[in-house]
Amino acid sequence: MKILFCITNVVISKSSKTTLQTSVLGSKIAMDTRLKSLVLKHIGKAAHKYWRAVACDIIAVCQGIKPGFLYDYGAVSSHSLAALTLDVFQTISHEQSKGGKKCDMCVITLEQDVMLVNIEALYRRLEEQEHCMESSTSNIIDVSENLKSPQILSFSSPHGIKLKQELHRFCAQCKQLLSKRNVDVKVAEVELPETENFNLTTIFGLLIGYPVFYWYQGGAEAANCLDMVPLTVYEIVCDVRNNFTDSQSQTSKTYDGFQTSTKHCDGSKAESLPSKDDYLLKSGHAVYSFSIPECVSDHCTERIHSWFHNLQDGVTKTLIINLQMSQKTVNLPSVAL
Repeated sequence: MKILFCITNVVISKSSKTTLQTSVLGSKIAMDTRLKSLVLKHIGKAAHKYWRAVACDIIAVCQGIKPGFLYDYGAVSSHSLAALTLDVFQTISHEQSKGGKKCDMCVITLEQDVMLVNIEALYRRLEEQEHCMESSTSNIIDVSENLKSPQILSFSSPHGIKLKQELHRFCAQCKQLLSKRNVDVKVAEVELPETENFNLTTIFGLLIGYPVFYWYQGGAEAANCLDMVPLTVYEIVCDVRNNFTDSQSQTSKTYDGFQTSTKHCDGSKAESLPSKDDYLLKSGHAVYSFSIPECVSDHCTERIHSWFHNLQDGVTKTLIINLQMSQKTVNLPSVAL
């Protein structure tokens, strides 16, 4: 199977940054209106109900909080998403110049799906996966239909060895492609093995940046063994600041239901939390949402908690704040991947 990566580079340079007056940036209403108009301009009226979510996801990728954002709000072209991303970045570029992380992004398409990726974050994610596959612990859950219950895929098992080899090749091809982003590359091809060991569910889990993700035998049309299996659903939500403050390295964070105190860069306790007007999007938007079967939680929980701590550390000097992780248990009659 061949997957075509149609690369539309999001070119962001100093000359492309827009200059926005502080009075406009300081206005929650004005900023909301601007972002809404940008989403509707590039995506269309169909995005009216979820423009905030789209803007939040793009900002999260711009800020490196997540390596990739799979656009699953409806149909969109790679060029439209690239143009929207550039305009959103220009809108927040005022904040980037005050200490935020630099942004280097591109839009890729995998068959009918379109993804925005932060090139540096994705490159780092691919390297982490390569390292994980060489270690003794696996971050892939086997949910093949023939299993009685889900289980951790061992990279030393026959299927695990084949998948490991194929993922190594995939990661190497992607890294080589991403490293050539400064070249005028319009379309590039990444070849996926035509075997039952490979499916897009696994690829999406890798590119989006989930700490653990699913694999199943049998290819794209195969079923899984998750029906009526208790699943723990993890959700990472955040708020988006209306402006960037150098003195604020951390804001209120909640982890497993316990809220930590707000601190400055020097470790001193902050006098107060940001006011309501300081938020651009105070919606508790889910930047990550994924599930694991309860039967493998003992293996996955520590990895997920460590991943979340690293995620929290990554929000320093970004517009993304108040990362919170919640979890709930669901039991569904049918699970589609």
